[in-house]
Order: sequence, then C-alpha cells, then structure tokens
Amino acid sequence: MKSERIVEAELFSAAKPVTVTDLQTASGLDTRTIRAALKNLMDEYDNEDRAIEIAKMGPRYAMQVKKEFREPASRLAELKVPKDVLKTASLIAYYQPVLQSKLFDLVGNKVYDHVKELVHLGLVKTKPRRKSIELTTTKQFIETFGLDARSREEVKACLEERLSKLSGKT
Repeated sequence: MKSERIVEAELFSAAKPVTVTDLQTASGLDTRTIRAALKNLMDEYDNEDRAIEIAKMGPRYAMQVKKEFREPASRLAELKVPKDVLKTASLIAYYQPVLQSKLFDLVGNKVYDHVKELVHLGLVKTKPRRKSIELTTTKQFIETFGLDARSREEVKACLEERLSKLSGKT
C-alpha cells in the first residue's frame, strides 16, 4: 500500500506525463511494483466519485482532471505570464510604489503593454500620480506567487530572500 502512495505522490508532483522508468528512477521501486501500483491507483480513482483520474497516454501516465470537470477547474489553473512581463512584474514588486515613467527607463516602451497585461491579470494596480502612473502589486499578486507577505515591505523582503537563495547567499 505504501508503494501506491509513493507513486501517487510522484504522479501528483510531476509537471508532465511520466513513464514507468521515470517513476522507477524517482522512487527506487521496481517496475513490477510500480505497474501494480499504477493499476491499483487507476482502479481506485476510476471507481470512486472523484474529479481526478490517472490516465495512460501511450507509455506515459499522468494525474489529471477528468474531462467533465476541466472547465470549472480551469478557472483556477496556473496563471500564464510571459517571461518579459514577469520581469516587469518583479520590478514593480521590488520598487513599489514605482512610477511607470521610472519603469520606462528600465524596460523601455514595452512597459505600457506589460502594465496593461498585469492590470488585466489583477496582479498590479495603478493610480494617477503627477504626470505618470504609480504602480503597486495587489493581494492577488501575493497569492499568485505564494509570498508570505502582507505589505509592500514584506513583498520586497520575500523577493530579496528568494533572490539570495537562488544566488546561493543564504
């Protein structure tokens, strides 16, 4: 039974469909045990009234939302933010409150489209300030990126902490 939970956890954590070999490499379990666990899990998820299933896609397996639940589940699906827009969002979060005119100096004229998209996604809010627009992050920004923060200062501190971990300066 424990092997089933290990395989279940691996499938849940995988960002893409995986093979039995992938599961074996990750878990150290033998292929026979993995195949038995997959069969049991597929039966378990199929027989119960669940929104999730274990699907076989050729030689690969994936944990996914059942077809009839995909539309409601998509409302909370991972937010897709293009890399260049994400860079602008991080600059706003770090320097907030920041004037759009200041960001123009850092990002160039793409800043206008980026800000428009970030506002549309609910990640940034705007406020007219002097001859520019003041930009700050929203509560949704904090929730979307999983920051343990309640204020602008805490957002900046979280970003600095994550950056230091990435650069190995813990």
